[in-house]
Amino acid sequence: MIARRRNLLKYSGFAIIGAALCGVATIDPAPALADSLFGSFVGGVMGGAFGGGYYPYRQRSYGRSGGHSNTSQAPNNAPPTQAESTRALASLAPPSSQDQLAVLKSISASRTLGSLGSSEDPDLIGKPVSTETNRDYTSKIEQLINDIRDAQQKQNSTKEGDITEHAILDSLNEAVTKANLQRFETFLGEDWTPERLRGMILDRAHDEISGLFDGTNRGAVSMNELDTIIKRAARNVYGRLFEVSELLAANRSSTLFVQRLYQIHGDLVNSDTREDAEQLLAQASNAGVAAIEGVLRRDPNSFALRYRAERIIFDCLSDNVETITSADSGTMATPAEIEKRILDTSQQQCSKWVANQLLGADGKLKAQDPMPLRVIWTAEGPKDDPTMYGRATDQL
Repeated sequence: MIARRRNLLKYSGFAIIGAALCGVATIDPAPALADSLFGSFVGGVMGGAFGGGYYPYRQRSYGRSGGHSNTSQAPNNAPPTQAESTRALASLAPPSSQDQLAVLKSISASRTLGSLGSSEDPDLIGKPVSTETNRDYTSKIEQLINDIRDAQQKQNSTKEGDITEHAILDSLNEAVTKANLQRFETFLGEDWTPERLRGMILDRAHDEISGLFDGTNRGAVSMNELDTIIKRAARNVYGRLFEVSELLAANRSSTLFVQRLYQIHGDLVNSDTREDAEQLLAQASNAGVAAIEGVLRRDPNSFALRYRAERIIFDCLSDNVETITSADSGTMATPAEIEKRILDTSQQQCSKWVANQLLGADGKLKAQDPMPLRVIWTAEGPKDDPTMYGRATDQL
């Protein structure tokens, strides 16, 4: 651990001094100022990194009489030459590229820098990270079977199992269909591929299989029990994807409102209006959803439907952005006028768009299907076209 810290300090000092040298080589300040800056900077860094001070070309004395003294050939106040500075800095670096690579690999970030790395993964530094493994659901099936087999062996199970790769694949396909996950597969240009969806289901199911071995069954787990877990995992994945999809769509609709604002008024859009747009849209969505807030909270997909209602309100405001933001003189309305018009439009018009989409004649919530991100809502409902859809795997 101590060796790692020393390597980290050595590399940090070398990197910082190298950056400073680039600035010195390109700016060429006055000699006296350069000497002062360079000497104090290098001395400070080297003192902190190696525990001692570094003062180039300073006389050193070890005694008044009979002592040894070491005096450099250069005067006390003379700045170092470019060649001398280069040699001094080069001596700090590891001697070869292989040694430099070894130093880099030995560096591990502290736990306070979790976003940059951790002390458990020093060997991963410099290696590319790919998310394509999330698509390899066949390997996840194999891992699931191996984990179940290991758990059964630990409990000395003597029952012959019926869990096979083919049975898990059939369970996956049936779970995708019953949970309506193939709906996401049809969205062209989005990342809901069938491989990723099946990988998500298996990841969630894998987290629940430990519960099959808690009890008195001595590791006797059947495919029927695993099928139940897979189907429940598929329903959970559907709910999470529905919520994420609507959240992304709501953010996109709010961005389109600001885009339409610039398209209509251009340079007339001041910084105050641009900065207040997010807050105004949030107030408008709250005002438009207030009438059905209680109904939404009782639905299992309440968060997803709340984001859908916001999405509809933002599309409604974008459709009326010119009326909301224009003044009679042909200029842009004041921020106070825009705020009032947004709230009025949301309560009087956009709330009807939301009710038309989410509520039935009996006042209850209607069943909602996921929609592509590119879909725009109108007073009549969502406006889409065949170019937004493809075919699901079970239709090929």
